[in-house]
Amino acid sequence: MKTKLVLLVGLFILAGCTSNGVERKPSKPRGFISYEEIQTITGATTARDIVALARPFWLRGKGIDPQVYMNNIPMGSVEALDRVSISSIKEIRYLSPSEATTMFGTNNMGGVISIKSQ
Repeated sequence: MKTKLVLLVGLFILAGCTSNGVERKPSKPRGFISYEEIQTITGATTARDIVALARPFWLRGKGIDPQVYMNNIPMGSVEALDRVSISSIKEIRYLSPSEATTMFGTNNMGGVISIKSQ
């Protein structure tokens, strides 16, 4: 009886560890959008489109919207993303409020969307 129970438990563990045959795609980094990923997004013309399609949670602030920086120069609030064409973007990063405060100062309590141009 004990042997059957051990075999049954082993079978359940083995079944839980097997793959369902579906290949897993690597997950996208939460705080970064690469040039390569930007090239795969269809229908986008501005940085705001890219962020809205690839990482919409960056735009859902908790009371305070993130600030936008381009090449470490402040551009303003998230509306500034509408003025940045995707043809000029090399990468986009999201910095948490603590990272943004450390890097750019205390006026970034909603975090920062940092764009590097080509």
